[in-house]
Amino acid sequence: MGKTRQAESEGVRILFAASAAIAVPTLKAVARHHQVGAVLTNTDKPGSRGRTPVPTAIKEAALELGLPVLEFDRLGAQARMAVAPYGCDTLLCFAYGRIFGPKFLALFEREVLNIHPSLLPLLRGPSPIQGAILSQATESGISMQRIAATMDSGPIFATLPFDLTGDETTASLTDRVAALAPDLALDVLAQIAEGRAHAHAQEGEATYTTLIDASMANLDFSRSAKALHAQVRAMVPWPKAQTTFDGQRLFITGVYGTVEQAGSDARDPDTAVGTVVAKDRTKGVGIACSDGILWVTSLQMEKRKEMDALSFVNGNRKLIGSCLT
Repeated sequence: MGKTRQAESEGVRILFAASAAIAVPTLKAVARHHQVGAVLTNTDKPGSRGRTPVPTAIKEAALELGLPVLEFDRLGAQARMAVAPYGCDTLLCFAYGRIFGPKFLALFEREVLNIHPSLLPLLRGPSPIQGAILSQATESGISMQRIAATMDSGPIFATLPFDLTGDETTASLTDRVAALAPDLALDVLAQIAEGRAHAHAQEGEATYTTLIDASMANLDFSRSAKALHAQVRAMVPWPKAQTTFDGQRLFITGVYGTVEQAGSDARDPDTAVGTVVAKDRTKGVGIACSDGILWVTSLQMEKRKEMDALSFVNGNRKLIGSCLT
């Protein structure tokens, strides 16, 4: 292992391109075993609670590691001129959020790599973690691919599959990917440094994801309990699944059990969908859906704190029997 890591550090010089926190553990691991010439990230943006610019999570991690940071919102000639002097032969991208043009990719003599949180060609695009939850998949994974002109279509160096249990949220699945990705990245980089890496074309029919926006958070209780269970989990931590209660916006932030269990309790056919029909010490509050009951474990009124379902009911007695719309 020591010889392998030594070969890596001598043979690969990386530009690490990322923005989101999911990539921080991979940056730290790569920096321990390779030369990271510089880190490319997006410029500081105003935070949610004010106008003060907030750095990306990757920028903060890079500065802690003492790595040079390059910040651009466009990858034009100015960005290329800034990157070139660092002499990086390999580009490693993970949750960066921008498209690399051919002139930019031509800066790297060895490899241009992307870490994608799905088993490509499944769930190409910007939201593979949410996509895995929304599709009620029983398996997902991480792919290490060569960057290609068409989004997420490049050949695959390696994949790391894992089972899904049906109770993941975007937050928890993001944490899982963040923890697993470093070893996959190091394995592929070792193969590249030693000249034994091989990429193979993607196989099978591609599926695609879209960028998550606030409109995807609106709950429609005429859908199945399973679909709603998945939707709630996919919207955690943002934008949070929502409905309307007592004329105000109500966020539903937690659901009971797994997606396979959702809807196992029958709905009275005379009860309108969206009706809050029951409360249970273990399951929370039950909402009538098209094919059964969706049990909700945590809720949050707009501009209020999140609460467990029973505490919420204690403070909002009109919830049981109301119809959420």
